[in-house]
Amino acid sequence: MFKAYQFYGPYQENQRRAAYYENLVDTSSPGVTVLRDSILIDYQDDKRTIHIYVPPDYDRDSSKRFPVLYFLDGESSFNDLENMGPEWQIDEVINEAYERSQPTAMVVGTNQAEDRDAGYTPFINEDNPQAHGAQFAEWVSNDLKTWIDSNYRSRPEPGSTTIGGISRSGMMAHYMLMAHPDVFGGAVIQSPAMWVDDDRLMAMDIPASQLKEKNIFISVGEHEGRIMIPHAKDIYKKFKESGMGEDQLRFEIIPKEGHWHLTWRKSFALAYPWLMGIEN
Repeated sequence: MFKAYQFYGPYQENQRRAAYYENLVDTSSPGVTVLRDSILIDYQDDKRTIHIYVPPDYDRDSSKRFPVLYFLDGESSFNDLENMGPEWQIDEVINEAYERSQPTAMVVGTNQAEDRDAGYTPFINEDNPQAHGAQFAEWVSNDLKTWIDSNYRSRPEPGSTTIGGISRSGMMAHYMLMAHPDVFGGAVIQSPAMWVDDDRLMAMDIPASQLKEKNIFISVGEHEGRIMIPHAKDIYKKFKESGMGEDQLRFEIIPKEGHWHLTWRKSFALAYPWLMGIEN
């Protein structure tokens, strides 16, 4: 009986997933463009896919410039087909803001590297001897951002530039805010995998004068366990004790959710209006 269960259980799961993938459809809005294998990462001599969303008012007002949110693991941002699972509905959230005559923003999503762990690990350590997250952060902060600012009507100043991510890339959002405070004025730090190198990451700091200009949204799922939740709380505590006010800093536990995409979908729906100063 146990042998039969061992076979039938995985078989059922594979059938369920196959049926799910079969029924996936393109869920991105018309404002989303995918530039596949188009943007050169020079230090790797490799090209990366990026996803660019412009809100409905981008083409309706040629004089208007827009704040930009940069999202790591960006293939999950806009489209179930790209993510092969539930997307974060970032475009839907901002489209709804537009319909309500509320502030809108551009979003740039970068695909993860083939070796995701190395690409999203800033410090070389025993677990990741090939880590190149610091170089990736430099590339996003300089090369990619310069390209976006040169080709789109973005607002380039730090106060209009936010970095975001989930899990290991959520940890990278924390790292990039600390490592490049002259570039990023905000961060969306979701389910951050700080265990990657917690001591060095938490030791990172920037002057209080710069922190006063930042907006940081931190979230974690209610069911994400005894490591992830305390680490997310530690980040919140660190910034709060550094003098950040409640208007600059927000922490959310997403009810009834674990470490997966629906958590980050719900998180972004809370993060966006808060970052943009939209009163619900």
